[in-house]
Amino acid sequence: MNGTIESVWDTNAVIEWLQGDARVRGFVKERGFETGVAISQITRMELLARPGLTEDDLRGITTFLVGSTVVQITPDVERHAIDLRRSFRVKLPDAIIAATAETLRCPLVTADRELERKVSSRVNVLNPHTPTLDTNGDEQKSGDNSVS
Repeated sequence: MNGTIESVWDTNAVIEWLQGDARVRGFVKERGFETGVAISQITRMELLARPGLTEDDLRGITTFLVGSTVVQITPDVERHAIDLRRSFRVKLPDAIIAATAETLRCPLVTADRELERKVSSRVNVLNPHTPTLDTNGDEQKSGDNSVS
C-alpha cells in the first residue's frame, strides 16, 4: 500500500473488521481509517497462523493485507516494545503492536480492552467498543453514528 499511515490496527481489530462487526466498521468509517492502515509484522503472523482458517478466511485476510502496510520490527519498535512490556506488563506480541503505533506516532486501533487499559497513558489507543461522549456529554458507543 502506498501513502500515509493513519492508524495501526491490532489483531483483534482486524479480525472483527473481517467478520463484519458493525461497530468496528462504523468506527473505522467515522474516523476515516479505511485507508492508511498499518499492521505490525506480529499481526500479520497472528492472522495467518490462526488454526482452522477456511479458504474464504484466507482470501479475506489476504485482501486486507494487500491493502495494508505491514511494519517490520525495527530497532526502534523493539526498544519501545521492551519498555512497554516492562512498564505495563503486557504480553510481548501486544507490546510489539503497541510499540509499532507509538513509533509511527499513529493511533492504535484495538478491540482489546485490557491492552487499552494498560497502555493508553502512553499510546494513543482507540477502541470501537469503548464508550465515548457525544457533543452533549452523553455516552455514545464508538462507531454509533445515530443522532439523539
